[in-house]
Amino acid sequence: MARRRLLTREALARHLDPSVDEREITRHFTLGPDDLDLIVTRRGDTSRLGFAMVMLYMRWPGRVLEEHEAPPAPILAFVARQLDLSPGIWQHYARRDETRRSHLAALMRRHSYRAFDRVAFQDLTLFAMPIAQNVTQPSRLAVILIDEMRRRKILLPSVTVIEALVRRARQQADQLVQDVLSADLTPDTRSRLDGILERRSDRSASWLSWLRNPPLSPASRNVLRLLERLDHVRALKLDASRAATIPRMAFDRLSDEAARITPQHLAELPVGRRHAILVAGGIRFEEILTDAALTMMDKLLGSMMRRAENRTRDKAIVTVRSLQAQLRLLMASCRHLIEARARGIDSLSAITAIDWPRLDEAIGKAETLTAPETVDRTAELIDRHRSIRPAIGPFLNAFQFRGGHAMQGLLEAVQLIGDLYRTGKRRLPETCPTRFIPPSWRAFVRQDGVRT
Repeated sequence: MARRRLLTREALARHLDPSVDEREITRHFTLGPDDLDLIVTRRGDTSRLGFAMVMLYMRWPGRVLEEHEAPPAPILAFVARQLDLSPGIWQHYARRDETRRSHLAALMRRHSYRAFDRVAFQDLTLFAMPIAQNVTQPSRLAVILIDEMRRRKILLPSVTVIEALVRRARQQADQLVQDVLSADLTPDTRSRLDGILERRSDRSASWLSWLRNPPLSPASRNVLRLLERLDHVRALKLDASRAATIPRMAFDRLSDEAARITPQHLAELPVGRRHAILVAGGIRFEEILTDAALTMMDKLLGSMMRRAENRTRDKAIVTVRSLQAQLRLLMASCRHLIEARARGIDSLSAITAIDWPRLDEAIGKAETLTAPETVDRTAELIDRHRSIRPAIGPFLNAFQFRGGHAMQGLLEAVQLIGDLYRTGKRRLPETCPTRFIPPSWRAFVRQDGVRT
């Protein structure tokens, strides 16, 4: 099978052929005093014009003016005008290739240019290899190499050679990235990586496909499913610091392949490349699943708070209406008491207008309706925590939470609750961190000074 071409002459034409734009012609093909002094040493008008064109092509675009190649007419006219010559004499120079080669050799010696050779190929490969880790487009890498050859005064080779240079730089860059990610993996780690390409025992899909498709809908059971996948990735025992040892773009490229290439195709890749892709994919999966679990828990808590607020608002409306009925009875009873006192009646038994059983009942209802827990959002939130309770323990134990000194009490409390879920204990220790608890929550945590 023929190798796929990375570059074509047409793709690099604007970098290998001079522009006929007037400003570009003036910029690159204007002869200086030293140039003119050197050109007049040539014998004959034809030789002078040819010598000038070979010298100018060597400078820009930085290559040899090939045999039988005619410069664009606007460029040829611009240079001939500076030499007070006719552009038409170029056709005589084009038939004398031996003279062209002689001029080329003399100019290379004088201006310290050199031809592209094996040494240049090796040097430029070393130069391009780190760049190829970040630049993935072959044409962009080729342009960078062309600019570097001009800087080093190396005459540009053919497109085929430039393509070979780009290909070699890309190959060595990929090999270096693969070695950094997978060269020192233990046999156990390699076995675990290959294991995620196998099918799950209870499903037709592979472990890799299972990791690629985590649940996204916020639900307590989906948090558990995310944590299950996260535990599976962590069981690979990959060092996340490996990602920092290679350029970010190179790592992203490999991790994208892990998320895109089928398990069957991955299994057919060479060992080094396959394991490098799976290492990058495993590190990226751990990041994605961690973010997904935290985000999903945040959404669940946010949903609980919104529902608690809505429920509190609805209960507050009902409470106000109930209170109004009780207040009317209380106001009527109080009015009878005031009127009896005004008439000089001191004995409560003599006040017959008050329905004492109803008054007692109204006071009891009012006490119930005015209790803080009746319309408190925090109480509603605590009452709704049962919906996410199955996921709280696994979630708290799946991560190590860190923070500044001001958050130390909260972090200790989180650790304590996580330990209770992990060990199955149901009693808190005698001393617990509570200073971080806001005032609005303290009534729900401690009752009459006793921890609840």
